[in-house]
Amino acid sequence: MEQRNFERPPEIIAASEPHMALVFLLDTSGSMANGPIEALNAGLNRFKAEVCENKKTKEILDVAIIEFNSNYTVVQEFVPVEYMEPVNLVATGMTYMSPAIDKALEMVNDRSRFYRRAGTEPYKPWIILISDGAPMDDISAVTGKIKQMEEDGKVSFRSLGVEGYDPNVLHQLCGPKVMKLLGTDFSSFFDWVNKSMRSVSQSSPGEKPTPEKLTGNVVVDTDWD
Repeated sequence: MEQRNFERPPEIIAASEPHMALVFLLDTSGSMANGPIEALNAGLNRFKAEVCENKKTKEILDVAIIEFNSNYTVVQEFVPVEYMEPVNLVATGMTYMSPAIDKALEMVNDRSRFYRRAGTEPYKPWIILISDGAPMDDISAVTGKIKQMEEDGKVSFRSLGVEGYDPNVLHQLCGPKVMKLLGTDFSSFFDWVNKSMRSVSQSSPGEKPTPEKLTGNVVVDTDWD
């Protein structure tokens, strides 16, 4: 369903409550064509519907989406999750990660500042990168930025490897916070994200929420040289 002009989403819902910012950083290069990109679209759209079944999570979770291939595009600026537009991503081009990661880091910083200006306490934002390949560009500089922001408590950067991904690259970016998808069904992964966001909503900012266990075809990646 297309969003009509008079249905412009609110900047924030339940501003008196702590808020969570989540960025999906998605590889839409040509190697994701056909089955993988179709499954990713279906998983994202189902994620929105399932998150919105929980009132508390729906009120505190804001979502943004960035795709990257030969360039990057902000597919969805930060909105309360119930106002997230349906996605229909198309796989094309090469894999250039660094500019997209830079943009994601900038966006979570800006969103945390927005929350504080609104009088809202932010949870530590999450960035989740999903990729099935190795980048064509040098990621060393952006890796340093991620590490510094992690150390400063400004972000939690995680990744999911789809068949064909380079585990060393994802571990370079995320340390141990790398998951592996077996096959191309994203249902278990987005179910894990949904449950993780619900766990966050039941905690307080600065408190470490109870980690959710991976299930189904999503496993912890241990292939790190």
